[in-house]
Amino acid sequence: MRTRIRLLIVEDDPVIAADTAAMVTELGLTVCGVASDAARGIALAEAELPDLALLDIRLGRGPDGITVAQALNERGIPFVFITAHTDPATVQRVAATRPEGFLIKPFDRDDLRTQLAVVLARLDRTRPDEEGDACLLLRDRGRWCRVPLDQIRYAEADDNYTILYTTTRRFSLVSTVSALEERVGAIHLVRVHRSFAVNPAHVTSFDAMHLRMAEVSIPIGRTYRAEVMRRLRPAH
Repeated sequence: MRTRIRLLIVEDDPVIAADTAAMVTELGLTVCGVASDAARGIALAEAELPDLALLDIRLGRGPDGITVAQALNERGIPFVFITAHTDPATVQRVAATRPEGFLIKPFDRDDLRTQLAVVLARLDRTRPDEEGDACLLLRDRGRWCRVPLDQIRYAEADDNYTILYTTTRRFSLVSTVSALEERVGAIHLVRVHRSFAVNPAHVTSFDAMHLRMAEVSIPIGRTYRAEVMRRLRPAH
């Protein structure tokens, strides 16, 4: 079962902050912290490592929300701006921080639900990195990691988790192998067993019972054998 998404709210108006926190909770998400200034917002981000932050741009005296956004970028924490200011100069400054989205004040629960649904769906699937290569966006040890799809070797089911092995490391995902296949696509993951899916590009040898990736031997299930042979055998 997927863990609840944890949000940080940085908003200097206590009424708006309280209303936003209530709406987030009603939507089934968790508020892991509320800050009214940039320093507190950055400190909470470091301590709580939220999945997403909602940032007001204007935070009264002192540094503004854009300062918080820059700190979140350094820590790999995505964020959405909430603001009543849409003048060109502000929008230009905000755009440079590459937020995941915007909420224009005043907003209601439906506005928040829609924005969060779009943002969280985008964060939860593959997307290109800055060089244009397809990547899988994964959360690991409190940070978001972009894993190039061509680095994926294989995935193994482990109870309610899936262990994803890449060329450099392994990730433990709260996901089924089937769900991971859907996210990654058939080009990069092929189901070969009820407990395994592999990236064909990393297969070094195979027979009717097993396939190998260097030192790793993975069984081929009877149900999947015909499709595996079709995908791995060279076309004539």
